[in-house]
Amino acid sequence: MKELLHLKVSAKLEELQHIESELERLGEVEGWDADLIYQVHLALEELAVNTAAYGFPQGDGPANGVIEIRILSRQGALIIEYWDNGIPFNPFEEAPEPDLDASVKERRIGGLGVHFVRSMMDEVGYRRHGDRNHITLAKWKNGSS
Repeated sequence: MKELLHLKVSAKLEELQHIESELERLGEVEGWDADLIYQVHLALEELAVNTAAYGFPQGDGPANGVIEIRILSRQGALIIEYWDNGIPFNPFEEAPEPDLDASVKERRIGGLGVHFVRSMMDEVGYRRHGDRNHITLAKWKNGSS
């Protein structure tokens, strides 16, 4: 596997701009199409926003929070590894399922971003490793599952 990107940032919303610019640069260098850049960016943004907003409820806040992102290339697939040191949380099992049939006014908050991540990525996984959450996403570069 070839490592394409390795970022380590504070778990703060202000870091979203840095993550986005690094992804755009990487996409340009690797020749990704706009859809692939958008999908990877949206997935990582959703994970980072959730970490910054909900990952540190004990008052520690994201001041000591760290997000680590690795993007690897493997035989036609992108492997995205996302680590954070927030509270244990598996978004693929613990986030509420969104009611996609409800109107915007009736829909309860939560779960829609995780739904997008699931639907845009070809594989998703979670495990707790020590004191960190580890999310793995896979996206086939050719767009087929």
